Amino acid sequence: MHFNPHNTNLSPSVSPSILKTTELVMQQVEYHCFAGPRSGWIAPLYKELCLVIADVLVLGSDTAISINGSKMDAFLIQEVYGQLNNDHLRFVFDNFQNVSHRVYNKKAYLRTALYNAFFELESHCVNNMNRD
Repeated sequence: MHFNPHNTNLSPSVSPSILKTTELVMQQVEYHCFAGPRSGWIAPLYKELCLVIADVLVLGSDTAISINGSKMDAFLIQEVYGQLNNDHLRFVFDNFQNVSHRVYNKKAYLRTALYNAFFELESHCVNNMNRD
């Protein structure tokens, strides 16, 4: 499945810069790797994660964004998001699948989860290896 910037199903309020940035994010995280081996189907949450990343990347660098309940300058989050790869998105995806409570502000939740994934993925893997 490839991102199509000319998809007519997209809201007309979505700016072209978001579309182009989403395409670049999909390349960065190797979006095609999320496809199932037989069906080629990709869970919608992966595209949503790419859109959340792109949404932050197009913001002005001095824009304040809430992460973990604290306001941070966008450029700090943009630096982290620029380093995310498919392992980070899989980590967020898996964790989100295991959430047992209702997430009321999904966009804010995913922004924080993506930011934290950058710092937590390696220690999560080490913890799993130690546990096994």
